[in-house]
Amino acid sequence: MSRIILIIIAIPIVLVLAAAILIPVLLDKEQVLAMATQKIQEQTGATLRVAGELDLSIFPTLGVKLGDVTLEMPGEDETSLEARELEIGVQFMPLLSKEVAVDTVSFDGVVIKMVTAPAPAPVDTSAYSTEELEAFYAKRSKAKQEAGQAASTQSTIAVPLAMNVASLVVTDSRIESTEAGGDTSVIEIVELRASDLNLDNRDIPLNLTVNIPGESPMTIEADGKVSISQATQIATLTDMTITVRGALAETVELKTSGEVHINNEVADLKLELAIAETRANGNVRYASYESPQIDARLHLNEFTPALLALAGPDAAATQSTNGEDADSGDTAIPVEAIRAMDTRAKLTIDKVVWDPHVVSNLKANLRVMNGMAYLSSVTGEVHGGKLEMKANLNAKHPQARVNTEGSLSKIDIADVLESVESQPIATGKVDLNWKLNGQGNTSSSITNTLKGPIKIAASDAVLKDMGVEQMMCEAIALINQESLSTTFPAETPITTLAIDIQMGNGRANLKPLKAKLAEITLSGTGYLELESMEFDTTFKAKVQPGMEKLDPACRVNERITSIKWPLNCKGNVSGEPGDWCSVDTTEIISDMAENELKRKAEKEVEERFGEDAGKLLKGLLGN
Repeated sequence: MSRIILIIIAIPIVLVLAAAILIPVLLDKEQVLAMATQKIQEQTGATLRVAGELDLSIFPTLGVKLGDVTLEMPGEDETSLEARELEIGVQFMPLLSKEVAVDTVSFDGVVIKMVTAPAPAPVDTSAYSTEELEAFYAKRSKAKQEAGQAASTQSTIAVPLAMNVASLVVTDSRIESTEAGGDTSVIEIVELRASDLNLDNRDIPLNLTVNIPGESPMTIEADGKVSISQATQIATLTDMTITVRGALAETVELKTSGEVHINNEVADLKLELAIAETRANGNVRYASYESPQIDARLHLNEFTPALLALAGPDAAATQSTNGEDADSGDTAIPVEAIRAMDTRAKLTIDKVVWDPHVVSNLKANLRVMNGMAYLSSVTGEVHGGKLEMKANLNAKHPQARVNTEGSLSKIDIADVLESVESQPIATGKVDLNWKLNGQGNTSSSITNTLKGPIKIAASDAVLKDMGVEQMMCEAIALINQESLSTTFPAETPITTLAIDIQMGNGRANLKPLKAKLAEITLSGTGYLELESMEFDTTFKAKVQPGMEKLDPACRVNERITSIKWPLNCKGNVSGEPGDWCSVDTTEIISDMAENELKRKAEKEVEERFGEDAGKLLKGLLGN
């Protein structure tokens, strides 16, 4: 593409040279055109044809104006250029010294048509075996290395003439690129204006507006300066402002400066990005033949979908082939994109909204290469607490694997529940540690295969709308055959709470939960189904002698304090907390009756055979 543009730019210079040579016969238009055609053929290999008018002028500016111009490019790439009008104006006096000083070059109604070889079909690695994937990565790495070596020996910008044009204007033009036997893509050049066009590394002020039509049409505007050195093959961007409309819901505004090494396809750029309220700045290096291909250090005031551009062009071209139903809520892991990416990023984001959670001051180090995505460090602040974690996603082999470990400290329970629009069932602070792994190529398969421990410890916790002490007192009062006289609060303060969870088979298994209330201790086991959020737990409660301080009917004796009171909790997380738990008084009465029979038997044995025999019987009965 760059070669074609450079040939187009060289054409006016050749025409002007031809005109200068033919000044003595300037009125012979046919001879001028023949000489111009010959010079263009010699210098560029292209064939020029003019079907329209050819006008020449000498004063005040030497000018050449061509109508209905056709230019056929050399080679077998089936590339051609058509222009409704081409006009060149040069300074007359420098020609007397055999120098060319081009004032203006103007193209109008240009149509460039290119037919390219079919792009190679994206490699579908979804059905590859481990051995085939390893071979795929090795082949791709070798091809990249060889392409880089070949590019370093080429001169992309090779114009056979000195190029100095005071003003270049292109209007109402288009570039049509057609894959052989495939679709045609179009770029419409609304307007291109450039001043002091040269390859001597001087600044070229540039203003460009293009449209990209299609189902989601885009408009791109660029304004800034670029300098190009034919000697070093480096283009330098200075204060280039690029505005993109249509790519996202909001307008994208980008300011950039830096160098582009044209041969090696390497760009080192400073960026300032604005999308609606989102702002980003930092440095990005793109190196087509290096690893990482994209290396970014960015600071964002908030997360934006534009960050996904870090995936690079190869990843963007891939599509998931797993065939999941988008309506099912099951999300496919983008294993194809991860296998195509070669990215390193160091990110600082003031605010990240991972609906429904908000993370502040997030810092993350990311590396993706050959199907492996590493988050070596992630820190931030969430729900009033601190986040520290690391994770990796191994999509290198047919079945993706996820490993993650980390901690959340001093998380505000009420804030978490509010963010997920759950019932405000508790308040307090919680510390959470985890070390988990799972596998699969969809979000549900990973969730259902998660294994590993989660440890939770809470402080200053209060259960809302769940009066555990009242439930226990009601059960004790029933045993005492009395009625409660106290109005209990509809909440339960918890002195300490420790939960050990073991993930496995799509469940979070309590192994165990231990809690201490003012006069009650709880120990429980059970499970939570991750997919349905249904839970079923059983707690054993031990009451302390101080229960009578809550209500006289709650007074306890040795018979009551020796019982492990069963507290059953069952339901769905989205349900009403007040309906979740109940005390199994039938089991309590049965246990008390059994304990009373044991107590009487022990007493009778002690009376008849002595205290030691009573202790022996007590041990045999499990008391």
